[in-house]
Amino acid sequence: MTKHEALRIVRQAKSSHIRWRAYVLARLAGMEIESVQAPLHHKECNFGHWIYHEGFAAFGHWPLFQDVEYTHELLHSVYLLIHQALHDGDRSRAGDIGKQLVGISYSLLETIDLLQEEIQSVEQEEF
Repeated sequence: MTKHEALRIVRQAKSSHIRWRAYVLARLAGMEIESVQAPLHHKECNFGHWIYHEGFAAFGHWPLFQDVEYTHELLHSVYLLIHQALHDGDRSRAGDIGKQLVGISYSLLETIDLLQEEIQSVEQEEF
């Protein structure tokens, strides 16, 4: 893929994460959402699909990409705690954990921004 395509794909992956987070927050607000909109497992969401397919193939050896992968896995671990708290009927605990999830999400988005900058700065035009 070209540098331009790589940047486009990373932007799309970033957007898919933002949508996933919006669905999680909607769920925390008491809205009913389908499990496909906010999958629990990190490999089942659209962002996870990008990481373990196109992203890993092109950037899997980059330390910054590995940071993206780790933060994404952590995010889903926290979401699992939210899911369990909601299942247990503990909305207050779920909300508290949700604040942590938002913070991790912002960290992930910042790391994705750094990845985009790194892609832009490399001399190679093909990945």
